[in-house]
Amino acid sequence: MFVTRQPRAFPFTPRRLYNQPLGFNLSVTRGFTLKFLSFEAGGFQRLGWLLDDGETVLSVDREDKGMPQSLMDVIRRGPYARHQIKTAEDKLERFELGSIELTPPIIPWATFCMTANASNAADAERLLSDEFPNVSIRTPRNHVAHGEVIDIPLRSKTLECEGKLAVILGRGGRYITVEHAPRHVFGYAIYNDSSVKGYDDHSSQFGLAKMFDLSAAFGPAIVTEDEVGDPYEQTIETRINGETVASLPLSNMRHRIAETIAYISSAVTMFPGDLIVMAIPTDNCAKPERFMQIDDRMDISISGVGTLSNVIKAEPTHPRTVGCC
Repeated sequence: MFVTRQPRAFPFTPRRLYNQPLGFNLSVTRGFTLKFLSFEAGGFQRLGWLLDDGETVLSVDREDKGMPQSLMDVIRRGPYARHQIKTAEDKLERFELGSIELTPPIIPWATFCMTANASNAADAERLLSDEFPNVSIRTPRNHVAHGEVIDIPLRSKTLECEGKLAVILGRGGRYITVEHAPRHVFGYAIYNDSSVKGYDDHSSQFGLAKMFDLSAAFGPAIVTEDEVGDPYEQTIETRINGETVASLPLSNMRHRIAETIAYISSAVTMFPGDLIVMAIPTDNCAKPERFMQIDDRMDISISGVGTLSNVIKAEPTHPRTVGCC
């Protein structure tokens, strides 16, 4: 069912279309799995975790300050927070998944997006031979949740989307070594990384092409790294209107997760909750040019993680989205 949500902390409104099943592959889970959600219920932001039945979400009393109240609380408290959650299961409030509105699991201050494929032949050839990861930056205002709308901008209709793996940091640092980098990973999610191709030519880097409001989706949940296991044993599949447009093993990554963390931290201090969005290259780093159309539905599945679903709509000309805030 199509519904509209109230704005979060920004002067524009992500639009929710429907309550989508999360597509978790429950066969890979072990016991009480920790798949963390963020959602709204009763007008309040809540932290939740999905039970193995795929339908029940547990959440602590929002007044209980002794328990983690957000995913950032869980990340900051470390293993103790997970122990609290597991031992308090019988005392937690229960919600049906279909009765809540998911929000992005966290709103990261820094999102580092890797680029591995291009629809332009010259760019694809360059990416194929790049020695270092190709990094672009996104802002907190870019993200929508599972089941919310991704906007085709008013200024350009050349929106491309690509399914990627989101790596969520549990520990920050500077000059992180490749050997220590895996210890900094909290978990994984799915990322729908868009680019407005009409803006790609405005600079030698991606620039504003990857910074449009409400143009990237993130979720539906964060699955802790121990639940996923070896990410390179997983696969990613992207479907548009039910048609599979990409199906790749994550082992295709040329620049691995640990190497990318080490590379980024050689320049900037990384913080808990930061996102690194890993691209999975095709054999020749080329992808077909396909601009998203109004009412296109995009589903991205990663084995062991779930399915992220969004629908594409035209950016509205509502007064809250035009002019000064």
